[in-house]
Amino acid sequence: MRRVPLAAMLAILSAALVLGGNALLDAGWGSALRSIADRVLPNPEIAMWAPAPEPGSHASSYADATGAGANYVYLVDAADDRGNVRELQLIFFGRESNGEGWLEIEARGGSGVRYRAC
Repeated sequence: MRRVPLAAMLAILSAALVLGGNALLDAGWGSALRSIADRVLPNPEIAMWAPAPEPGSHASSYADATGAGANYVYLVDAADDRGNVRELQLIFFGRESNGEGWLEIEARGGSGVRYRAC
């Protein structure tokens, strides 16, 4: 008898997680959730390089924590030292990319965890 309420509770919890996740994605939190997941999951960290994205070429943007500015999300094709290429998500906090030069990226999963001009 206790299994029926437990199964119902798990079904309700699963539905709530799916609906909550969809609401966050619709609110523009998809890129932030992807970045968090890439940092938490046990993906190896690898050095990659990519040209700096052009200003205005961001895939999306969302309000920063202060509400006074915006964070810009770019999708770039980056290569490792063996020439393997994959798409990475980079978040520029509070500013757009200037499009100048190259970026050295510490990538984890599909996200650039840290990046700097090189």
